[in-house]
Amino acid sequence: MTKNNFLKGGLLAGLLFSLFQFQAFAQNDLLGMLEDEQGPTTDYAFATFKGTKVVNLQSPELPGKGVLQYTILHRFGSFNDDYFYNFLGLDNAQVRLTLDYSIMDWLNVGVGHSAVNKVYEGFAKYRLMRQSKGARNFPFTITGFSGLYYSALRFPEDARYNESDRLNYVHELVVARKFNQDFSAEIVPTVTHFNLVDSADFSNDVFSIGLAARYKFTAMHALNIEYVYQLNPNSFVNPEDGKLKSYPNALSIGVDIETGGHVFQLFLTNSRGVSEPYVFAQTPGSWLDGDIHFGFNISRVFTIKKPKLPEAEG
Repeated sequence: MTKNNFLKGGLLAGLLFSLFQFQAFAQNDLLGMLEDEQGPTTDYAFATFKGTKVVNLQSPELPGKGVLQYTILHRFGSFNDDYFYNFLGLDNAQVRLTLDYSIMDWLNVGVGHSAVNKVYEGFAKYRLMRQSKGARNFPFTITGFSGLYYSALRFPEDARYNESDRLNYVHELVVARKFNQDFSAEIVPTVTHFNLVDSADFSNDVFSIGLAARYKFTAMHALNIEYVYQLNPNSFVNPEDGKLKSYPNALSIGVDIETGGHVFQLFLTNSRGVSEPYVFAQTPGSWLDGDIHFGFNISRVFTIKKPKLPEAEG
């Protein structure tokens, strides 16, 4: 190889090396610019609880936007109420049906009917904050729930009642956290308002604190437990001795079973009521007295409005 050819080859190699170096630097700068424009991502917690209810308490979950949910909530008779004579409680079963729809990802509205006190209801559930990490860090998911309940029970003909006396209200604030893939918990400050109470000595507003936890022990099964502690419980006449007795707190233990579009919730509870006012503030029986009810919730979701997918380029 002549000296001139050697110099030409070295010059060409140097130019190619410089070109590759420039291209690499350009790519790195472009990626850096894209990262600066996009910024760090935010990861949101999901499936903190599997269903929209733990057992009786609301969970932080809402169906997605455009999703319709139909729920059947069933409660059988108590163990201490001549259980076998009443065909394992089936003869005294109570049912509540609800239908709800998510207008937005953060807003869900619904209606329902319960056989207990022949209640018709309307409710709204709304997500205020969401547990997240990354660009936005927030330790909890905060969800609100408000329900209005109308009792269609017939008033005595000789009694003087206003139509507004049939109305009751419940407001829940669900503060939940998913600690890991298996364990989640929530605290639920709640107020239950009755337009009509049995005595002037009773409070129209009953304040309570709900506590609930979920432990996922298989991919499709989870254990749930919840407890609703009343801060100022009202009383009722105990049919056994005719004396006033404070309404006990509601305790429920259950299992979630997920099967595709269905979520089955099987549980034991001391609450006879199925809708919120009669669970949180008017539960007459206790676990210690054997007033335990077997029940289940079944939910099914239907996608009414499919989410829009990003259009493909080109």
